[in-house]
Amino acid sequence: MADIRKRKGRSGVGWQVRYKEPVSGHIRYKSFARRMDADAFVATLGHHDFLHDRDTVTVSEAASRWLDVCENTGRKGREPVEGSTLRKYREHVEIIAAKIGNVRLNQLTPVMCDEFRDNLLRDFSRKYAKKILTSFKSILAQARTDGRLRSDPAESTAILISQRHEKKEDMAIPSLAEVRALLAKAHELRKSANRQTEKAWARYEPFFLVLAYSGMRPCEVIGLPWRDVNFEKRTITVSQDATETREIGLPKSASSYRTIHMPDLVIDALRAWKAHCPHSEFDLVFPTGTGMVESHGNITNRGWYVLQRACGIVDSAGRPRYPLKSLRHVRASLEIHSGATPKEVQALMGHSSVKITFDVYGHLFSDHTHLRAERANIIAAQLSACGEFVASA
Repeated sequence: MADIRKRKGRSGVGWQVRYKEPVSGHIRYKSFARRMDADAFVATLGHHDFLHDRDTVTVSEAASRWLDVCENTGRKGREPVEGSTLRKYREHVEIIAAKIGNVRLNQLTPVMCDEFRDNLLRDFSRKYAKKILTSFKSILAQARTDGRLRSDPAESTAILISQRHEKKEDMAIPSLAEVRALLAKAHELRKSANRQTEKAWARYEPFFLVLAYSGMRPCEVIGLPWRDVNFEKRTITVSQDATETREIGLPKSASSYRTIHMPDLVIDALRAWKAHCPHSEFDLVFPTGTGMVESHGNITNRGWYVLQRACGIVDSAGRPRYPLKSLRHVRASLEIHSGATPKEVQALMGHSSVKITFDVYGHLFSDHTHLRAERANIIAAQLSACGEFVASA
């Protein structure tokens, strides 16, 4: 049983709590400047969720431990995260450390977690704040696994995004007119009279053709080897990708392994490029001029952004409107417009679940109700024909 004692010291009157630690059974002492804080602490002891200061760590220390697990061993049996994901996690941890990093885990309360969430919502977009909060809760989950936290004070802390907000954040996909203009400009630059420009775009044009017509991720196109291009069957197989650190690695997930049928114009462009492609250690389709693994930033800044500016596809501040990955979604949008099912689009894009497909392209499926109406009429015609057949029999 805990008890509270009044204590006088050099700093004035204080309050000391003597209690038995729930797990070890050891007698502990904790001092407070105010009686109300001592009372609040004693109330927490009844929930058996308290850890002594010497047995716990700060949020920043717990975050460092979480990053180490994510990078080196993987959480809950999963493989370590990719470099791009780890970079995002580090950004989240910097924000978390700045706002709540000095708080010890045994001092966290549901109220403090809610205040942290509200702070995130004031400083960041709702979508980004939710991602940071997810990382924060993952840090606490790892701390519980490590025995640094008895219960989750952020269990009921959440950020919900309604459908009206999700609709605003639909995937940015260039229009068909914009894609035609971009690819036409790429072809024009490849035919440039300037030798340096012509040489650069001899590689960039087929790169953007593959990205637009295949639905592959930029990292998959950067890491594409010639052995995965089948000129006879006119297909491209995804078996590897290139990491942000310019290393060749495995695809993002098991579902990323796939074979994609390509149109003749892309296969012909690749055949023409192969005659001039620099030799590289990994026999890459799109290496640098010296045969190294290309960087995502180079393709974006020297190719994709240049292309958008040349076509006038910029926002009010003159910045290119679309990120590089947006070109990958062109194939998916065309497939959906042509009547492809969600499972077909999932397989094409290499999504690990159809839920991801709906999260990204759900608005496109809902925008093509006319296809369902056409199918309904086809079914009605077939049933009518069936009825006539049965009647005549």
